[in-house]
Amino acid sequence: MCGIVGAVSTRDVTPILLEGLKRLEYRGYDSAGIARFNQNEKIDRIRRVGKVKELEEAVESSEQIGTIGIAHTRWATHGIPSESNAHPHMSAESIAVVHNGIIENHEELRASLQAEGYEFSSQTDTEVIAHLIHKLIVSGKSLLDAVKATTEKLRGAYALGVISSDNPDQIIAAREGSPLVLGVGLGENYIASDQLALLPVTTRFIFLEEGDIAEITKKTIKIQNRKGESVEHPVKQFTGGDSTADKGEYRHYML
Repeated sequence: MCGIVGAVSTRDVTPILLEGLKRLEYRGYDSAGIARFNQNEKIDRIRRVGKVKELEEAVESSEQIGTIGIAHTRWATHGIPSESNAHPHMSAESIAVVHNGIIENHEELRASLQAEGYEFSSQTDTEVIAHLIHKLIVSGKSLLDAVKATTEKLRGAYALGVISSDNPDQIIAAREGSPLVLGVGLGENYIASDQLALLPVTTRFIFLEEGDIAEITKKTIKIQNRKGESVEHPVKQFTGGDSTADKGEYRHYML
């Protein structure tokens, strides 16, 4: 029941990301983290074991701001609760990834990447995703194409949010077997694993379908299906209160 929040804007997205994580605390978690482009367009990552409040205090003391960022609350699956295992995970300080789900073939992917010289700093299945994306970008692919090609190598379930220092104006999102929603704003757009996380900033949502991959900027949202075809999903207006949003369309959380 990990949680994802992401935002791209012209303003500092840090408050949006932190508030989103707080609203996802009901899912349960053992660590939390955030990655943003700082004023020098480098990715600034902060992670903490424990509550979102501890992450918030660390973020405030860093005095960094960013107009694009991703954040995550983690419930340990691969690897113990620790700062090194917390999301976002990075590759070469230029790719940051948040991930919900389980990558079933992560061990063989890890072995292949290690054979090519990639070093791992965590025990997670997620770190292989960051390194695979980096490898494909180095080979000449765009961030969108690198994420798409990476998902084709994965077996299991995932909802992904990805940022790259080579593309400081976009977030790439993808889903397969794990929910992911896009929030539509005014001059800014968002991603989250639950619309509850985004209700302070928007009530308009696009729900990604299985195999979708989306390119999100502050002004545009472009979605492709698993065949690479451009698709448009309806923008749904949420009219309920928080008490119903936190369960989505279901009667209780476990459904």
